[in-house]
Amino acid sequence: MTDSPNAPAPAPKPAAPSDPLTRFFGGPPLWVLAKLVMLSVVIGVILAVLGLDAWALFYGLQDLFYSLFDNLWDAIDTVLRWFLLGAVIVFPIWLIARLMKVGR
Repeated sequence: MTDSPNAPAPAPKPAAPSDPLTRFFGGPPLWVLAKLVMLSVVIGVILAVLGLDAWALFYGLQDLFYSLFDNLWDAIDTVLRWFLLGAVIVFPIWLIARLMKVGR
C-alpha cells in the first residue's frame, strides 16, 4: 500500500529538553516528584502489609554493614595470624638456605 497524499504527516518527535534540571529528572521535575511520591506510598503500603518497618530496614542495613566490617577485621586478623605462623618456619629456612648458598 502506498501513502495517500491526504494522509496526515507523522507527528514530529519532541525535542530533547534543554533544561539541565528537566534532563536530570527525565521529565518535568514536579511531575517526576509526584510520581515518586505516589510510588513510595504504594511500596510503603506493600511493605507494611508484609510486616516490614522502615526503621527495621534501616537498622538491618546498619547491622549488615557493622557485621561486614567486623568480619573483615576478623578475616584480616586470621590471615595475619596464618602469615606469622608460616613466617616463623619459612623465613628461617629461607635464610639458612641463602647462607648455605653464599658459602659455596
